Amino acid sequence: MAAFTPNTPQLKAAQEWVDAYGTRDIDKISETCSKNYTHQTLPKSMGLSEETKEEYIKRCGGLLPLFTKFEVRIQSRVIAIRLAG
Repeated sequence: MAAFTPNTPQLKAAQEWVDAYGTRDIDKISETCSKNYTHQTLPKSMGLSEETKEEYIKRCGGLLPLFTKFEVRIQSRVIAIRLAG
């Protein structure tokens, strides 16, 4: 799991986001998203359109119980998410 010293508001928000996904708790994940949050799944060729916060939280909440582990790592300034089922 990624961990860093949250000495700026941006890093604090990023750490909260990483921690929320690590718990697989949809309520904690929802708390990290602003009311105007939109989610775009990439690559776009998957055919999933942009989602509102409510749509994303509903879809994500249905998927999270399928995984035993949700690991977020920061690799070379790119966030990599590994799902284990």
